[in-house]
Amino acid sequence: MKHEMLFSGIGGQGIMMLGEILCNVAVEEGYQVTFAPFYGQEKRGGRTMCHVVIADEQGSPIISEAELMLVMDEKSLVDFENLMAPTGTLLINNSMIDLEPTCQCGNVVKVPFYEIANALGNSKTANMVALGYLLKFMPYIPYEKVAKEIEKAFEAKPKVIALNVQALKTGYEYK
Repeated sequence: MKHEMLFSGIGGQGIMMLGEILCNVAVEEGYQVTFAPFYGQEKRGGRTMCHVVIADEQGSPIISEAELMLVMDEKSLVDFENLMAPTGTLLINNSMIDLEPTCQCGNVVKVPFYEIANALGNSKTANMVALGYLLKFMPYIPYEKVAKEIEKAFEAKPKVIALNVQALKTGYEYK
């Protein structure tokens, strides 16, 4: 088994945290995991992207084709859609993306991650909404363990733990 994923957005959208939480849980589940973060050269608002590979055996940290891709902004869609696997799933944050993808992939899903997060009371939780939604495509990653990992990730900010766990649940339950 080998799952190749790419997550991208603008610095500050929580893409790296999303990837790290997912990787930590995958390691707990006994998988070989690689996490390759990439940052734009801008000080603020630059491109962030990470490759995540979850597999039974250690391999390259750089993906060849993403079976699952999350793009949170239009530039990410334009820059990375060419890395989609023909049978993969492309998740588009249609809160910020009006463009239609030009890549050939098995499934394109548009979800308003920011509108959902705003309805919860904090747009900064859009990454946790997205993570919850991503879990629908990863039956090998237990939802409950991701929720526990979020609690660990935010233990220095206990006031936001419940909101982030709720954002995860809301994304997971979104249709």
